[in-house]
Amino acid sequence: MVTGADTSKTNQPQGDSANSVSAWSYHLVRNAVFSVTGAFILVMGLFAWLEVFNTDDAANVTAALNSLFGMVGTLVGAYFGIKASSDAQDSGAATAQQAVRDQIETSQQTVKGQKETVTQAVDKTLAAASQKARGVTPTSAALATLIPIAGAPAC
Repeated sequence: MVTGADTSKTNQPQGDSANSVSAWSYHLVRNAVFSVTGAFILVMGLFAWLEVFNTDDAANVTAALNSLFGMVGTLVGAYFGIKASSDAQDSGAATAQQAVRDQIETSQQTVKGQKETVTQAVDKTLAAASQKARGVTPTSAALATLIPIAGAPAC
């Protein structure tokens, strides 16, 4: 029979692999945001040096900022979306494991209760049988009183 403790060990990651994956993805997103920001600063400096941005034309600056915020927003949104999904999955797995443990405990208690009920019924039956074997029961006493009447000679 498999106990709740045995099933919980099979579903758990070995070592700190879950934490290392989470740390790795955090560092990946952090480095990506820094890289995009660095590239943006570099490109903006290059554009300023080439005099692409005019004081009269704000559309170029808006387009450059839009691309930066789009990249950073996408990376950060993807990271937190995946992280929230992973946390919800972990929570769901923990809830399912607890439900299985509760179900196993309940079934063990039910089997124990049924065993006690059967044991009590058997004990009562054995006690009644031994009482009948030891002495006179009301049925045997009634039959014993009828036998001399039935066997008496007719007058």
